Amino acid sequence: MTDRPLGKWLNLRMGRAPDLHPVSVRELQKWQFERLRQTLFQAVRNCPFYHERLAGVQTGAVHSPTDLEHIPFTTAEDLRNGPENFLCVSQDEIARAVTLASSGSSGPPKRLFFTAGDLERTIEFFHYGMAPMLREGETILAILPDSRPGGVGSLFAESISRLGGETVLPVNPSYISTLLNLLLDTHARCILGPAIQIHALARMLESKGIVINHVRSVLLCWDVLPHACMQTISRVFGCEVFTHWGMTETCLGGGVDCRSGSGMHLREPDFYIEIINPATGRQVPDGHKGEIVISTLSRRAMPLIRYRTGDVGCIMHGECSCGLPLRRLGAVEGRLGDGVLLPGGSRLDLGELNNSILSHKDVLDFTVEYIPEELALFFKLDVLPGAKPGPEVKKHLQDYPKIRQACDNHNLKLSVRLANQDGTIHSGFGKRSITIKSRQAGII
Repeated sequence: MTDRPLGKWLNLRMGRAPDLHPVSVRELQKWQFERLRQTLFQAVRNCPFYHERLAGVQTGAVHSPTDLEHIPFTTAEDLRNGPENFLCVSQDEIARAVTLASSGSSGPPKRLFFTAGDLERTIEFFHYGMAPMLREGETILAILPDSRPGGVGSLFAESISRLGGETVLPVNPSYISTLLNLLLDTHARCILGPAIQIHALARMLESKGIVINHVRSVLLCWDVLPHACMQTISRVFGCEVFTHWGMTETCLGGGVDCRSGSGMHLREPDFYIEIINPATGRQVPDGHKGEIVISTLSRRAMPLIRYRTGDVGCIMHGECSCGLPLRRLGAVEGRLGDGVLLPGGSRLDLGELNNSILSHKDVLDFTVEYIPEELALFFKLDVLPGAKPGPEVKKHLQDYPKIRQACDNHNLKLSVRLANQDGTIHSGFGKRSITIKSRQAGII
């Protein structure tokens, strides 16, 4: 028997009685590849893009991970160039369309489509994934966007209502003081949201000397913060900290910890994940980092076959101690090509800057802009009310080896100034990044 909510969910998705002991890893993979072959068949038959892309590919011969290597990748550029060519259903069946602005270029946006059934499967994953963290009658403070029908906030709230709980969705995630008041007023037992907002919330609680004991769990999404920041969140709230990974291409939900630090159990009934060497395109062994590639198994509106996500992560070795056969994704460490090339050739990424800047207890958030033509790196700090850590942070950054080398040898100019000083932060929903600006053309 299984008493794990995700185990019950997996059994139900596989057409088994919910309380049966979970299948083995081998049985799960065999079932996944049966679903994948069905997806390939439907995609070739109904989807203009894959009808052409997979012409000549023996889709019925895909029985194992190594067989996948004979199938070409799908890229974000493919989605931008013709999202409607990925549709496998009529427009009448589309319940939700999401447009994602192109990051780092002026090209067309990506557009993704979902049927009501696609969205329902996401609600189910949220429902069972959240079951260990929230009990009937309790409230969760969910820092999520889009409470409109079909939006992530709405889907998540529906999943919590099925648990008998209540969801509070803040209007603006940048107002940390408002988040603090909501947390105290609602007596929320769980907090979910971007890591930077929850870390800023912990810093503000600590600065005000407020001690709370009603938060039982925190679930972080989108951002990846240093281990020290995770420890701050855990210490201030006095609870376990869980992590979630997902993206619009996975229909939002992707993987979630079954306990703190266990690795994120993947949503394997709905997609199969590979980790590849981004340079060669070849699969890498478990435990090795690489680019995350997904193939959807249940998506009706818009299947994706070997879609290169651009996210960097690894599949963890072995099975989880909880006994579930679902593979686990280790911490997703950012995106390929993130960061900037400093003069001298060193690459500086946001993870390094998080380590350097967020260790200062007065800093809630920061933004970074780089102007290559001027060899200028600009930092703006969002800080606690009354705090002035600018000189200390600048000294810390000047001593960072990559920055120091660029300043000493290539005349890199470094600017650090205070921005928001009222408990507000720049970050909203979504992932943070370093902005590269061109003096002539504006943001690159």
